[in-house]
Amino acid sequence: MNKILTIGAFCLISVTSYASLQPEKGVNDSSYTWYLKSGQDSLAWVDGFSAVNSTVEFDLLPQNSSAQVGVLLRYVNENDWIYVGCDKATDHLGFAFWYVETPDGKTEIARDIAKLYARHLRRIKVNCIGRTLTVYVDGEQIAHKYIPNLPLSSGRTGFRVHDKGNVQISNVVCREVKEPKKEIAKKKSSYILSSSRMEVLLNKDFPSVQSYLWKENQSRLDGQPFDVKAIQINGDHYLPQVTSKTEADRVLYTLKVKEIGITIKVCCQVTDNVFQLSVTGIEERDDFKVKTLAFPDHNLVSVPETVPGSCLSIADNVHKDRFYPLKEKSVDNTCQYGSILLLNSDKLVATLESNSMYTTRQFLYQSVQTPGPVVTGIWGNEWIYRGHDGEAVDLPYIKVILSDDCNQDNKVDWQDGAIALQRVYPAPFGVDRIQNSYATITMNFASCAQYPFLRQLDNIKKFYLATDGFGQMLELKGYQSEGHDSAHPDYSGNYNERAGGKDDLAFLAKEARKYNAHIGVHINHSESYPEARAFNDRIVTDMPAWSWLDQSYFLNKEADMLAGTFEERLNRLKTDVPDLSFVYLDTYREYRWLAHRTAGLFNRNGWAVWTEDADVFDKEAVWIHYNPEAKSLIHRFVHHQYRDGYAVHPALLGGYNRGAEIGFMGWQKGRDFKGVIRNFFTKQLPYRYLMHYPVLQLDTARAVLQGGLLAVGDGKNGTLIKREGQILMTGDCVFIPWNPETEEKIYHYNVRGGKTAWQLPASWQQQETVYLYELNDLGRKLAGTLPVRNGQIEIDALPDKGYIVYKQEMAPLPEMIWSEGSPVKDTGFDSQSFDYWKKQGATDALAVRETVYGQDYLEIKGMDAAGVSQVVNGLIPGKEYVASVWVNVIGRKEAVLAIQSGKTLSERTSISESRVMNFTDNTDRFRTTWQRLKIPFRMPAGEKEIVLSLNGGIASEDTAAVCFDDVRLVECRQAQKTGYAYFEDFEYVDEGWGPFIACQPSAFTTHLSQKHDVYTDNTIHGNWSLATWRERNGEVYRTSPSMIRFAPGQEYEVEFDYKVDTKDVYKVVGKSLSTGKEVFSYELNRPGKCNVRFTTPDCTDFYIAVVKEGNGLLVIDDFGIKGELIK
Repeated sequence: MNKILTIGAFCLISVTSYASLQPEKGVNDSSYTWYLKSGQDSLAWVDGFSAVNSTVEFDLLPQNSSAQVGVLLRYVNENDWIYVGCDKATDHLGFAFWYVETPDGKTEIARDIAKLYARHLRRIKVNCIGRTLTVYVDGEQIAHKYIPNLPLSSGRTGFRVHDKGNVQISNVVCREVKEPKKEIAKKKSSYILSSSRMEVLLNKDFPSVQSYLWKENQSRLDGQPFDVKAIQINGDHYLPQVTSKTEADRVLYTLKVKEIGITIKVCCQVTDNVFQLSVTGIEERDDFKVKTLAFPDHNLVSVPETVPGSCLSIADNVHKDRFYPLKEKSVDNTCQYGSILLLNSDKLVATLESNSMYTTRQFLYQSVQTPGPVVTGIWGNEWIYRGHDGEAVDLPYIKVILSDDCNQDNKVDWQDGAIALQRVYPAPFGVDRIQNSYATITMNFASCAQYPFLRQLDNIKKFYLATDGFGQMLELKGYQSEGHDSAHPDYSGNYNERAGGKDDLAFLAKEARKYNAHIGVHINHSESYPEARAFNDRIVTDMPAWSWLDQSYFLNKEADMLAGTFEERLNRLKTDVPDLSFVYLDTYREYRWLAHRTAGLFNRNGWAVWTEDADVFDKEAVWIHYNPEAKSLIHRFVHHQYRDGYAVHPALLGGYNRGAEIGFMGWQKGRDFKGVIRNFFTKQLPYRYLMHYPVLQLDTARAVLQGGLLAVGDGKNGTLIKREGQILMTGDCVFIPWNPETEEKIYHYNVRGGKTAWQLPASWQQQETVYLYELNDLGRKLAGTLPVRNGQIEIDALPDKGYIVYKQEMAPLPEMIWSEGSPVKDTGFDSQSFDYWKKQGATDALAVRETVYGQDYLEIKGMDAAGVSQVVNGLIPGKEYVASVWVNVIGRKEAVLAIQSGKTLSERTSISESRVMNFTDNTDRFRTTWQRLKIPFRMPAGEKEIVLSLNGGIASEDTAAVCFDDVRLVECRQAQKTGYAYFEDFEYVDEGWGPFIACQPSAFTTHLSQKHDVYTDNTIHGNWSLATWRERNGEVYRTSPSMIRFAPGQEYEVEFDYKVDTKDVYKVVGKSLSTGKEVFSYELNRPGKCNVRFTTPDCTDFYIAVVKEGNGLLVIDDFGIKGELIK
């Protein structure tokens, strides 16, 4: 039996009030509220209403977040009905699934971001006209689709829930409507608008176009072939009363809709090759408000299939294109969406530009069978005029842009239209920076502060020097809370204190600009984590979303926006960090008013828009993270200058990997500075150069750009870029003038090295000699003076080495100040000197070295003792601090971190070997044996400075060495408890997991968890604990060998409080690294206190570890050790 009849009981909606909505018939009931719940009242009928073509509109208040509710239409019997509804609340990307079902089966009609949240009121509207369905949620169109098998019988209307559906329905409006007819337009009186290039004939009785005349060759394109004089307001059709007049080279129309008291003013005008229709005013009467406005079936341009060379070209979203020669194109049963539409004859091409918020669905097309040929027309989708907040936005406009052959290829096709569209297309905010910058990503995660803000500033300086000051745009993932994907949506007021907090972040953003670098931050407005200060029941739903450090839940963006809290958090971020340049909005998949409003808030704060998916923020985003599927040539042709967001193209480049190779500061474990420099020269630099020029011709392997540029690529031999015969790039060898306008210098890079000859740009033709500089992370160094012969120079380059060519000898770059903002200077030894550090001991043993991936560090090698020291000023007496440094020991040699101040403060800590693997994720130390040494201390009263020392002790072998890097000194309160050799309550941790480090590569879901009222359950005492879940089985974390060192054969007592949510998953063990023998094992099976007394074996590598087998949450707190530890 059909399932729609077997779900549950039936209930009649008894309509007691009727409204005669002439010329249609219908019902309007705002008197009652009905509840439908699966297993109870699962189906409810609207009493007294039956129709074929209808509009059904109602308020929907879900009682849970299961969705699974919809409208039953045209119900005749169990074999003749239509059901339209939502059957999936959300997928993991945040899309709700809408579908239509008939006795013949089920068809998806929309995946839309507007979800049916529990207790969030929605206004739903379903138009069922003929076999076309249109669905609106809160006044915005989410679906418009022709369904071939829709029954056409007149039938009843009702509402249905299924599975877990549980809803409240009220304010039901049902109306029978007429199916619009399309009749061929008869000859009408008209107005003529004219520019120097074209003439447009407009109908007097409605703002529609009769035809276009291109003056140069007298070519024509048709406009509206049908007699259509309707408008659509809030999804409903109306026939307005229209008056018109001419005034100062414009045609003005007044459209009055008496039924709802609306007057619309329209202005049409022509400038150059552009016809523009603008709504100049919307007058509303009484309580009726215009939410959306459309000119349905408007056919601003149309072309019959009989026209020679005629074709419709469509950018279908950002991902693909469709090309339809009109003589081969089939009829469309209803209008179809398009992101960019281009309609051409063999003489002219037309395209559209609009301020519709439907972005990638902003235009419509349809091919219709007339009594003669099939005619294809294009026009605009509806405009959203009023947002969810009830406020009006910009008045609507649409432009028709015409062109003949403007790219000199002796034919007219879509590419000529795309060029014309480029010229009128609004450039997004901040595009000038992305055109002139290297885009990269940095990463802090899971409480570990892998790249503190001040270290990032030093790395910015390294890139600045190595690229002769090229621009940088750095997206900071993890600027807030415990790092990446934690505490969303706390955009402000919850900064990553372990990475430096608000002050260091603001300092970074400000100082970076001195080095042509611009800072942006990664935020999320799709999900919220319980630890976030902004997490509350008003804006957060009960729908689970992404889970990493914690389980997140989908945000109700509308509620957050309408409450003003979203804007408030953004504005506080602007106040706190005024020098931010852009914001990357992650996992964002809104398309309409919410996206428009969000982009507006960003731009108002001076932030460009970066985002994850290529098909959102179509006109606003300048950089896209996920680009492999963005393969539309049409979209790319138009937006090439405006966004870095497309799949790789053999000629136009782009599509570079957004993973590890993009950066050297932790994202996707990226650490290779040398690889980043190679990426800059061979991928982003030539791509940025091309972004300065509009595209003129494009196919799958070749691009012609303005300025005499030609780029070709075959996928095997790389890309060849030439400018008026001058080669700029061949394969992975580049010779690129910068900037493209002034050409004051030329970048050169040759992966393989060797001699190559290059033609100088025309602006350099007066040069007899040029100056070649070698680039590295200390800046430029004169490599030689090169003679110019016949306008050419020859460069003998080292492999994988950057060079810069100048017309004249250049002064050295200003001396770099390393580690600004930090009390310790040159913390990463990036000066590659000892200008900041005082040598001591066997100074020949001291050297600054470089890793194979380009990271500087201090090495103290050999049998003799040596070290460096630095006087540190600015510390406040009575304040508590932590001094720390990364250390690696090769062989056996003592590595010492020491501090001293006067006679009252003298502390040291050391290790003599480092055999434990470092699995701190998203850092250049990953899978190395570098460990972190730390000294907590209180600044003595009366003292003004300390001496911080890094020393290497005496060794028995001359190959032994100790290495130091990334010294850090931060203010940090200390956890101390009488009777304990070590105690950590996790309330104040400078970086990392207190005394613990990761034991293996993993999901890295362990972190310091923060209490948040009633929303979190992963803390025990105070505000902070250490929480872990979803790590790999086996040892999860262990005591750090550089922080906790047990003496052989000693008695110890270890205790901590803990809680678990699952038995038989976790235990704590004590064991030796060298033997693997366990001294104790304690099962963590129920919340309480773990207390273990034990005696260490005869070894120096004893450690304590948490071991996992299964899945569950473990939280520990107040970890203490009694007994004497080795310092």
